[in-house]
Amino acid sequence: MKLTKIIGLASMAAVSALAIAGCGNKSSDGGKVSLSINYYNGAISKQAIKNTKAKFPKYKLTFKQVPANEDYDTKLKASLSSTSAPDIAAINSNIVDYLPYKEKFVNLADYGTDKVADQYVAWKWDSTFATKDYQIAMPIDIGPTAFMYNVANFKKAGLPTDPDEVSAGIKSLDGYMSYAKQLKEKANKPMWLGAVALLQEMEQKMTKDMYSANGKKLTLGDGQLKDAWDFTVKGLKAGYMFGVKANSSDNVNAQQKGMYSGMIQASWGIADLKENGTKNNSWLIARAPGEPANSGGSYLAVIKTTKHAKQAAEVVKYLTNKKNQEANYKELALFPSVKALYNDDFKNVTDPLFGDEKYNKYFIESANELEYTKADPRSTAVRQIFENQMQLVQDSNKNPDKAWKEAVAKAEAIQ
Repeated sequence: MKLTKIIGLASMAAVSALAIAGCGNKSSDGGKVSLSINYYNGAISKQAIKNTKAKFPKYKLTFKQVPANEDYDTKLKASLSSTSAPDIAAINSNIVDYLPYKEKFVNLADYGTDKVADQYVAWKWDSTFATKDYQIAMPIDIGPTAFMYNVANFKKAGLPTDPDEVSAGIKSLDGYMSYAKQLKEKANKPMWLGAVALLQEMEQKMTKDMYSANGKKLTLGDGQLKDAWDFTVKGLKAGYMFGVKANSSDNVNAQQKGMYSGMIQASWGIADLKENGTKNNSWLIARAPGEPANSGGSYLAVIKTTKHAKQAAEVVKYLTNKKNQEANYKELALFPSVKALYNDDFKNVTDPLFGDEKYNKYFIESANELEYTKADPRSTAVRQIFENQMQLVQDSNKNPDKAWKEAVAKAEAIQ
């Protein structure tokens, strides 16, 4: 599930805030092992919680839903050495930010997780390890991406509307740009929501990190970030952007009224379209162009301050198993990281929002083709620098070359 990502440790005031949220119950209650589980909205389904409480009747499990906002990471990081921390906590897709603090988490590899490793997509499983033998979390869901497009806009522009035909037409990034050109020229509709949203789509396709493997050199993906930047600038200069931010009320209105035409989104984007009041059959799904990508996806970790590490590890393994990932998908549209769920029934899933289209095949293809790229913990901050500069290019007409150079200088200053 998506969640705004932030870097850095918080102040002592944040510790107090998490103490309220986490409850921090580490003692036994009437003979029962008490475990507190903090998760943000949309990370765990009600059915998965119900299943887990039924599975462990001798445990007192307290699930606490914490707001999915910018404070989540701040408060969690601030609490890692505090007895006020929860026993178990959800971590969003920015798990790389937590790997340097591995000592603050229970090593789940000590509790037999190797026996279930092959059940998960390999790249997601690999991302849970701080070092070869130190696993700080278990995977909940993943966010393989596909291309969601507005049918009326495509039809007006004379573009194909059949998902397989669209997939073929935008297979390359050149094809993707040519579709944007035709939408502008034939239908006077922009392809993309905004420059930052497009840059983020392109960043997710990068197969190399922002830093060298030893962390000593800023590489910016050996040219891949510059390619993403240039692609975005080209689309912006050509007038292929609607020009608003993704997380805004303007985006909700734009989706409802088809004010822009396409976006690369994870499967949880389906829930967003519904929540935004999009009419049935107004959008369809195709394979995303270029390299496969992932956007979002959560984890569950056991905090080292727990007094019940073994029991907490058992709960985490159960909460992230096939049964509960299936429940999460049905209730929250969280795409499973357990491969066994990619069966025929899953492939044939339909939703009234997309008529009779069997769209999961595109997400499955992306999930199966992805490979793990280990990221430096500083990479999140680097991306944010370039995204901030791109926002200025769009909103203030800042020179793209100047914005790029300033972003590089700022990124080089990160220690």
